[in-house]
Amino acid sequence: MAEEGTNVPRAPISAPVFRAPKQVSRPKPPVQQEEELGAEPKLGDFEDVHALSVSEARAVITAVHAARKKKDPSNNPLGGDRVHNDSQVISQFMEYFETFSRYKQNENLHALSALLDSHSELSSVEKAMLGSLACDSADEAKTLIPSLANKIGDGTLQEMLDEMQKLQDRFG
Repeated sequence: MAEEGTNVPRAPISAPVFRAPKQVSRPKPPVQQEEELGAEPKLGDFEDVHALSVSEARAVITAVHAARKKKDPSNNPLGGDRVHNDSQVISQFMEYFETFSRYKQNENLHALSALLDSHSELSSVEKAMLGSLACDSADEAKTLIPSLANKIGDGTLQEMLDEMQKLQDRFG
């Protein structure tokens, strides 16, 4: 044993050494494709997605909302309000659809869909935009939807717009 008072050499206490973690590259975000509704529509990730007009979206959301209201709240694991979706945001969403939907009656919406579908030269997005914008003239429609310029003649487009106006719910 070492005597008291003698210095016993001890191993030096080394301070912890910081070592940077191995560098791992982060995944790069996918390159966003350009989206543009010009003379040639570029829709990026939405290229092959079926577009809905505001009136069509209203019909879908209204049907889903009504079906959820019929569900039994006691079977919902999230709680009663979640089933009925009566939050302020949902109410405002529904108000938006009521305000901006041009075709609220199902018969008119089906007639509009048939009218637009009879023009196979139009894309889904162009049909949805025509159904939402409610243009008065062919010139207005081609200004707002530039891709129509090379697809449909002014006379044909004007006839279609006139038929669409007849289907609109003016006071509904």
